[in-house]
Amino acid sequence: MAKNWNTILRWVHLTFGMMISIYFARITFTGNVDAWDADPWVTMLVGQAIMAIVFWTGVIKWQLPRIKKWNRNRKKKAAVNN
Repeated sequence: MAKNWNTILRWVHLTFGMMISIYFARITFTGNVDAWDADPWVTMLVGQAIMAIVFWTGVIKWQLPRIKKWNRNRKKKAAVNN
């Protein structure tokens, strides 16, 4: 497996996304937010740090390339029309 930024971002995104999935699955299946007697810092960590990591790695990995491609195509069409 090639270790480039694309691969690294994908695995960081998927790993932290699985952490969120496990956290919310625990809440969903037990029906109790305090099922593991989690300290408030765990909820804060998941709610702020891990969600931010998943959000920003998702934007960088999947949305920025789409935006760049869209801008390239838009500029090409503008150049052809002029």
